[in-house]
Amino acid sequence: MRWIPRKVEFFGLLEQQAEIGLKGARMLQDCLQEFGSPEAVYLASKQIHDIEHTGDDLAHKVVDLLNKTFITPLDREDIHQLTIKLDDVLDFVDLVAKRLVTYRIEKPTAQCIEISRIIVRQSEEILEAVKLLRDLKRGDRLLQQCARINQLENDADQVMRDALTDLFKDHDRDPIDVIKWKDIYEHLEEGTDKAEDVANILETVLVKYS
Repeated sequence: MRWIPRKVEFFGLLEQQAEIGLKGARMLQDCLQEFGSPEAVYLASKQIHDIEHTGDDLAHKVVDLLNKTFITPLDREDIHQLTIKLDDVLDFVDLVAKRLVTYRIEKPTAQCIEISRIIVRQSEEILEAVKLLRDLKRGDRLLQQCARINQLENDADQVMRDALTDLFKDHDRDPIDVIKWKDIYEHLEEGTDKAEDVANILETVLVKYS
């Protein structure tokens, strides 16, 4: 019987989650920028889904370890929420990739590509911010990372507004096409919103421990 519980490296696990999220976001951006044949898009979507599945497994592992660990480096609820929100960002990346296949998208719009770039940039900032959890004495830098994530979400909102304006200004456009793109844009925007949620949790952690 183990009387002394082994140390669980939650910081490392959270960093792994952020790295997987960034990988998935970059794969979506690459898929949109280098948009190829339906077969190529399907393959990219499958690869993104595989990454999302890996992210799910890691999130479940973190939650399971939380339930088994008596002492955690941060508030248990904060680790749980951070794990869930990190996974949420990747979930929406995966959903967008699936929609490209389901809707048989022939060519991505400029706004679609731009929001995917924003998600990548948010994911890069998230990874750097999560790494800073190991040393909260660098709180000013962590706040800067969070501020950039939030600003990028605002940027995505503006791109979204422009995208919807373009989508609805052509009254002769196929209504089915409008429905498809509105759905894709909304999933992309949700991805940026979930990234902002990650930043909000990180700021909460900083307030608690600084």
